[in-house]
Amino acid sequence: MSGVKIPCPQCQSVLKLKDRSMLGKTGKCPKCGHKFVLEEPAPKKPETPMQPEAPVKFELVDEEPAVGQNVQWIPDSPTPAPTPSPTPAPPTTPPTPPAQEPTFSSLIGEPAASAEPAANPLSFLESESSAPTGGMPNFAAEETAPSPLGDIAKDSTPVTPRRRRKRRSSSGNWIVVVVMLAIVGGGGYFIYQQMQPGQSGLVQVNTSPTTPAAAPTPAAAPVTGNTTPSSEVTRFDPVLSKSPTDGQPIQLLHLPAGIRIVINLRPAELWADEQRYAEFRASLGPLGTWLESQIVEVCRQQPSEIEELLVGFILGPSGTPPEMAAVIHLKSPQLRADLLTAYAGEAFQEFNPEIQIVGERAYRIIDDRTVSFCPKQYAEDMLSFESAPAITAGHIEEILEATDRQRLVTLAFDPSDIEQHLESLFPASAHLTIEKMVRWLGPEAQAAAWSLHVNDDFFTDLAVLGQNTTKPFVLKSEYQKRLSAVPEIMLTSVQKMNPQRSGYRKIIGRFPAMLKVLSMTTAVAVDGQFVRLGSLLPAKAGPNLALGSLLTWDESTRTDFSVAAVVTPPPKTAATKTFSERLQTKMDVDFRRTPLQEAFAYISDEAKIPIEIDGDALKLAGFTKNMPQTHQEENLTTLQAIDTIISKYEEESDPLVAHISEKDNLITILTKKAAATRNLETYDFSKLRK
Repeated sequence: MSGVKIPCPQCQSVLKLKDRSMLGKTGKCPKCGHKFVLEEPAPKKPETPMQPEAPVKFELVDEEPAVGQNVQWIPDSPTPAPTPSPTPAPPTTPPTPPAQEPTFSSLIGEPAASAEPAANPLSFLESESSAPTGGMPNFAAEETAPSPLGDIAKDSTPVTPRRRRKRRSSSGNWIVVVVMLAIVGGGGYFIYQQMQPGQSGLVQVNTSPTTPAAAPTPAAAPVTGNTTPSSEVTRFDPVLSKSPTDGQPIQLLHLPAGIRIVINLRPAELWADEQRYAEFRASLGPLGTWLESQIVEVCRQQPSEIEELLVGFILGPSGTPPEMAAVIHLKSPQLRADLLTAYAGEAFQEFNPEIQIVGERAYRIIDDRTVSFCPKQYAEDMLSFESAPAITAGHIEEILEATDRQRLVTLAFDPSDIEQHLESLFPASAHLTIEKMVRWLGPEAQAAAWSLHVNDDFFTDLAVLGQNTTKPFVLKSEYQKRLSAVPEIMLTSVQKMNPQRSGYRKIIGRFPAMLKVLSMTTAVAVDGQFVRLGSLLPAKAGPNLALGSLLTWDESTRTDFSVAAVVTPPPKTAATKTFSERLQTKMDVDFRRTPLQEAFAYISDEAKIPIEIDGDALKLAGFTKNMPQTHQEENLTTLQAIDTIISKYEEESDPLVAHISEKDNLITILTKKAAATRNLETYDFSKLRK
């Protein structure tokens, strides 16, 4: 079915529809704000033949080039024939058209009036009583070596808003909660505040000479699908193979047009009575309690009764609060009478109680398990998009294809939207943190979708859709570099903090090590047009990362990062353990497809004994350092922990063995033939199994 062009009666702007299914609906022109019924105009005879117009890229209201196939700008006046020079970008303020057809963006409504600011969910940490400061040393260790990103950090100062808004919508706090969880899953980097004196925390990694710099999308016809030749992209496996879920992508059904930020939650699971979920909620502290109260307030249902909650945010002009819409999928059917009671208000249409106006929101009862709501001025959109997803930017539609509705938490967004609407989306104390998150993604990122799932394991996944000018494999290489630098940068920041409560000091002090483990276990790979970063950790890692992120973020708001870290000497121990005593060190082993070298690195760190792997010997025997290890057991000695790995390969023609040298304070992992060649005595682990 061919497309339809419908002019605005007020300003002659034209909406280009893909088909006629939207005819008869009410639309609104974002250029002049005029509302009118979408009706197909009568055909007109062309006055004179016109030269074919050069295709011009459609621009969204926020003046960022869009990628997709929904709508397309057509210039107001005839465009001269193309010349060899680059195609100019469309004018930001088009002249009033005489007869030609400029199109407008998707049906994005006007922002609602601001609301009173909601209470800061992190304020509980600021009001807690502090322990006496006298005599409490800073837990910082010696100053670390310069960060690998140090030469690319540029000077800046914390974000200063152009103007302060006295009123702010509470809907932005939903994004604060999800971004807090995003830090849990992938980002200790995001809460890194300030580098050395004179340097900036706004770290931006320069691309390599072979990496094309991220540039605005050129003015051209919309590009759809994967813009990278298939010969350059291999089917992705390492991240999705770890995924504990296999659900359908998120679709923007029953929501108004113009959604730019998407949050998908599974409250019934998150508020389940199972221990793993209870621990995760407890690690969020009052932040989780605040989220629960917000769900009850806007959804009028308990979180345990909501199977899935899809929240979308419509962004207005910069500096105005976002508008929230949502679709509530209940866990079990409810009587229609009960739903009408829960969402009782004023009927939107006479003799039709399907849509109820309650305050500033319009609630629609779709069926006995589904309810949607949005600002009342968009009520008709809920009817328009019940069988097809709501109109939004092309790159938002594309990134939603990389999502999974079965994940516990999902956040999809355009990084440039976060940067442009920073003041209205987040409290002032979080501006620098969020800005660094956006800078970590870099200008190469066109859209991103982050998700988290807690089940038998803790899984986190970040999918990034790059700009058309950046190849996925190049973007993958850049993210690998940035990810490997996160723990060291965080350590530099943590060394400058001085928490006053001993319990907080321990958790914050361990946070860089948590990020190191997260970085080591994160796979980075290409999935078609997306770059994915995924990590699978034991379930207990979720609460630890959540609490560490929360406390470190809060402490960073009270830390002066312009001063040098205080060097505190390590505490004196009663006596250094002998080599034999360290071989008997007790530890818990929890390997879940952990690479061989990482498993031995963990044992080495726990026992404080260097373990060296002879890679050449392993290679000759057909082994690799990345062979996955799976074993869970508690209270093992160092030797027993090593045996859990060695024993798996004793039936091989050239099995793995261990040479233990007290003289050299070293354990060497190699093969039996290599040990014989080097005249090295190997340890007999069979006596441990008797």
